[in-house]
Amino acid sequence: MSSVHDEKVVGKIFEWRLYKRFLPFARPYIGWFALSVVLLLLLSVFTMGGPLIVRQATGIVLGEISTEGTSPTALLTRWSLIYIGLAAATFGLRLAQLWISARTGQHIVYDVRNHIFQHLQRRNLRFFDTNPVGKLVTRVTSDIEALAELFSSGIDVIFYDIVMLALTLGLLFWISPHLALLTVALLPFVAVWSFRFKRKAQNLFRKVRARITRLNSFINETITGMRVVQIFRAERRINRRFQEWDHELKNAHRETIKNFALFYPGVEVLSSLGTAVIAVAGHNLVTGGQLGAKDLVFFWFMLHKFFEPLRQISEKYNVLQSAMASAERLAQVLDDERSIPNAPKPKRIPNGRAQGRIEFDDVHFSYDGKVEVLRGISFKVEPGEKVAIVGHTGAGKSSLINVLGRFYDVTQGRILLDGIDIRELDKHELRRSIGIVLQDVFLFADTLRENLRLGDDSIDDETLMKACRTVLAEDFVNSLPGGLDFQVQERGATFSQGQKQLISFARTVAHDPPVLVLDEATSSVDTATEQLIQQALEGLMSGRTVLVIAHRLSTIKKAGRILVMHHGELVEEGSHAELLKKDGVYRKLYELQYATEDKRKARTKGTG
Repeated sequence: MSSVHDEKVVGKIFEWRLYKRFLPFARPYIGWFALSVVLLLLLSVFTMGGPLIVRQATGIVLGEISTEGTSPTALLTRWSLIYIGLAAATFGLRLAQLWISARTGQHIVYDVRNHIFQHLQRRNLRFFDTNPVGKLVTRVTSDIEALAELFSSGIDVIFYDIVMLALTLGLLFWISPHLALLTVALLPFVAVWSFRFKRKAQNLFRKVRARITRLNSFINETITGMRVVQIFRAERRINRRFQEWDHELKNAHRETIKNFALFYPGVEVLSSLGTAVIAVAGHNLVTGGQLGAKDLVFFWFMLHKFFEPLRQISEKYNVLQSAMASAERLAQVLDDERSIPNAPKPKRIPNGRAQGRIEFDDVHFSYDGKVEVLRGISFKVEPGEKVAIVGHTGAGKSSLINVLGRFYDVTQGRILLDGIDIRELDKHELRRSIGIVLQDVFLFADTLRENLRLGDDSIDDETLMKACRTVLAEDFVNSLPGGLDFQVQERGATFSQGQKQLISFARTVAHDPPVLVLDEATSSVDTATEQLIQQALEGLMSGRTVLVIAHRLSTIKKAGRILVMHHGELVEEGSHAELLKKDGVYRKLYELQYATEDKRKARTKGTG
């Protein structure tokens, strides 16, 4: 399981850089953001109203505020009703603001998720070769969900806290500059404590995200390869590895919780210290006649309002740091530009359908940029010609198909389709012109109909059944419950390998490509089924350019021309009979496959 590894934990997170990276997704919802800001401003003003009413009520009770002939009870009742009304308005504002903020955040997350998924689909296969599936699934799911906090809670909390701190400080200095200065003197201690927490929290949350990604990759790979795990009785070893990495994830979460648990009491201690200092200093000011009792009570209320934003940060910081760690991961995915680009002005195939003339012109290719798997490949295939490609495992046969379909770009040379460099063609038009039947058939968890037409709604049921009939799969499809409506399980779990191969043939035929590529497409089919398919393919190949990559030489004896690959080079070319006359790679391949088998049959016949 070498593909499952710890992700690199990078350096410092530049929060504003990450916010800026995802702010374009918020632009369509700027109106909702503006409304949320207005509600927050109103909410902060209304929140300040409560302590002011308490100040008035305290002054009335203590006789510091003149009632001017009105009963104190009547005034207190009036202020109480105002306080209740203010509380109700605050509740309504808070409810509306939270709804708008959450709604906007989910809309943004919806857009980000779509953008990330489309970005992934545009990457070339080298990107997927170097990124485990579990890692990418984590990006599109849990990382994006964590990112929602940046927009639904992060920005709002920061803005609201800044406004609340500004209003609170203003009122504190209005009531008592002396006490306000004592309160402000605590801020450096709070800042140092918060900075220490912040720096450690960043590293811890990045570690948690890396552990989650690694575990998801491991789970995905293990489930996908469960057949191999059970065949080789590796359950115990796999379970030990899972427990080991799950334990590391648990420890990472525990470190995060411990760090958070230390931060919150620290803020509380500083808050209590400030309250004690203000109590002593305030008492002295009241007894000295420099401050009214109602103002001390008001200051006491406002002191709690002053520390409330710090408490909010302590409660939200773990969520925000998780979101920032996820934003960093998503930014890394978006920064990866490994893709197969379309030409700025892509050329179109004349008449909308390729004739099928293929030319490899001195093609070189390397997967890693170091070791060439194709070296100086040059050959031509005329429209309607059937050409077979053979060679030992690792000779470069499948690599030819990878570069022909532009799943990878050549590192040197060029490939032409109807005389046009495929890099100058629109990618979708190129791939629509080339139908590829792979050895490993992938089926989606959807209806058989959707597996055959793959989103092309222009292909009707009649065309699908005709395609099934062409590859002798009609009886098989009709025998399924629901026929084309049959629900295929993930990766076609209920089908045999031969049945999946027939579906793959029918899928390719339904899309009617002018160029047909068979990449060892019958290697997993039994001999009887292979013979039937070979009969069906006679009609299918008529009028098409066909490239057949074959391991079994019996499938390509009738090919008009055979290309022999060896160590990434084209070493021989000719018909079956011509190549057998040479004492070359093809003859050795043939003898390896058939000579031994013929001798065994002869010995068996002689014994009988």
